[in-house]
Amino acid sequence: MTDEDKALLETIGLRFRAKRNDLYYSLRDLSHLTGISTGTLNGIEKGKDLTLTNFLTLCRSLEIQPTIFFQHDIVFNSPYSLPPDAQERITLSKKLDDLVYHSDFFHSARRVSEVLIQLGMDKSQSNKFSVYLSNYCEEGALVYQQHGNYKTYRKKR
Repeated sequence: MTDEDKALLETIGLRFRAKRNDLYYSLRDLSHLTGISTGTLNGIEKGKDLTLTNFLTLCRSLEIQPTIFFQHDIVFNSPYSLPPDAQERITLSKKLDDLVYHSDFFHSARRVSEVLIQLGMDKSQSNKFSVYLSNYCEEGALVYQQHGNYKTYRKKR
C-alpha cells in the first residue's frame, strides 16, 4: 500500500469517527446499525481494514455521501508495472484495432502476411495473428474467405 493510500484511508477513518461522534454514537451503537464489529469499526477509524462493502455500509448508516471523501482527484500511479509481454500485447491490440476500426486497410481483402507487414511484425507471428483476425470475424467486424491453405480478411459490408 502506498503512503498516499494510507493517508487517504486515515482521512476517511477520521471523517467516519467525526460523523459518529457528531451523532453521539458509540462504536457499539454504530456496530448495531451496520452489522460491522466494534473491532473492525475501530480499525476503520484508524485507517485500516476498510473494504468497499464496509465503506458503503458506513456511508449509508452515517448518512454521508461518498463523494465527500473524494473531492480531490487521486494521482494515477500504479504501484507496479505490467510485464513487457503484456505491454507488447496491449500495444499490438491497439494497433490492430486501429487497422480494423479506424482505417481503410481492410476495405480490400488482406492476407495475414500483409497485416504483419503493415504492423512491422515478424512472419513468425502469423499463427497468433490468424487467431486475432478470427476474433474480429467472430465480433462481426471482419469477414474472411478461404483460398486453399490461406484466408483473406476484409471489413464486413
